[in-house]
Amino acid sequence: MLQGKALDLKELIRPYYLKWIYFPVSDNHCPPEFKRWRQYPSVPLELAKQIVSSASDGLPDALFLPMTDWHGIRQRSQQMARGFSGLGHRCFYLNPHLGREFPQVYPLSQKRLLTSLEPRIAELHVHLLREPVFHHRRLNREEVETVTAGILAMLQATESSRQLSIVGLPVWTDVALRLREALHTPIVYDCHDLLEGFDGIGQDVLDQEGELFASADLVVFSAEWLAHEHISRRPELAGKAVVIRNGADSQHFAGVVRNSSGGPVTVGYIGALNSWFDIQAIRAAASEHPDWRFLLVGPTGSGFPKNAFAGLKNIQLIGEVGYQDLPAWMARFDVATIPFLIQPLTMATNPVKLYEYFACGLPVVSSPLAEVARYSDLVYLAGDPAEFVRQLERAVQENDPSKRDARRTVAIRENWRSRSETLIAELAKIAGV
Repeated sequence: MLQGKALDLKELIRPYYLKWIYFPVSDNHCPPEFKRWRQYPSVPLELAKQIVSSASDGLPDALFLPMTDWHGIRQRSQQMARGFSGLGHRCFYLNPHLGREFPQVYPLSQKRLLTSLEPRIAELHVHLLREPVFHHRRLNREEVETVTAGILAMLQATESSRQLSIVGLPVWTDVALRLREALHTPIVYDCHDLLEGFDGIGQDVLDQEGELFASADLVVFSAEWLAHEHISRRPELAGKAVVIRNGADSQHFAGVVRNSSGGPVTVGYIGALNSWFDIQAIRAAASEHPDWRFLLVGPTGSGFPKNAFAGLKNIQLIGEVGYQDLPAWMARFDVATIPFLIQPLTMATNPVKLYEYFACGLPVVSSPLAEVARYSDLVYLAGDPAEFVRQLERAVQENDPSKRDARRTVAIRENWRSRSETLIAELAKIAGV
């Protein structure tokens, strides 16, 4: 009881401290995704028709209740939304921060806004009084009602007649259930990570996953290992589960040409650096090849030690870059890497970066992840730091245009539009969408 009251007090005070004291002190204090959405046109919900196109005849609108902010690293939910949009569906993407992204605290702020992101894609912002960290705890009854009311108001304002809910995190379970009760909206649980493998997911959110598994009309897993893990615990899922892997936006990387500048060999990585990153593998390679350059492009998480690469001047931590800039960074790479520690979290993942590397034709050196090993003829697998170094040396020497072409072919075939088409076809079998 006392712990709950302390959390209530913290959530009430935190917005004022962050927005009036901590964020103004330095531009680096405010997460960049809290600023990026403000670059897009936004309107109150009653004016939504000004920025949202009409629905296509017969196609349901896709409601994305995601695990990730649209304006952070581009991940599965954002790419799926683009896939649906390309097929003619309107997509509404909930900003998961529930008010933390607003520049002002609740009493001084707009309570609900709709932002136009791309043709047929809009983002809903609902400002809750307490501004919870969305993956720390489940929403209380009043918060569920507020979020649901915001979605219903948006759907009414945009004259939406049919919808489906694509849920990326169990915290939205009660919202999806309310929408199904009110509008007969089918629920898809897009299970793309082993949640228990993350340190920051609240226990009640993990507990809520069981409710979502039970209530979803369709459960989509992004990896075979992940599906097997959950179905072994809940055999009843087998009848409504399907594996739909990640994919590539191959056109985005079509112009990347492998580095031929004559400079140092460049080994690259694109993605987050956190507790699952194999620091020792990169340290071993950088130590053994001081003439090589290692570019690690992506945000650094709380589980990544600040001194991870102390004393190694040939390793550069670039930080997060915009998705539009990734092709330019990959053009610098001679070899791309997926250096992950082998643990349940990483075995359950189907790395988006693998398909993006393939779209560039790059040789890839990776830990022996289950989903990466499916392409063992196109990647170099390494089970420990010493082998990682040896495989990097082999990849650097690769001079086989047919392998580069084969990788690009995989990326073109395994694209997000086809993933969205598969999802819609699977849902039609179960829910008639």
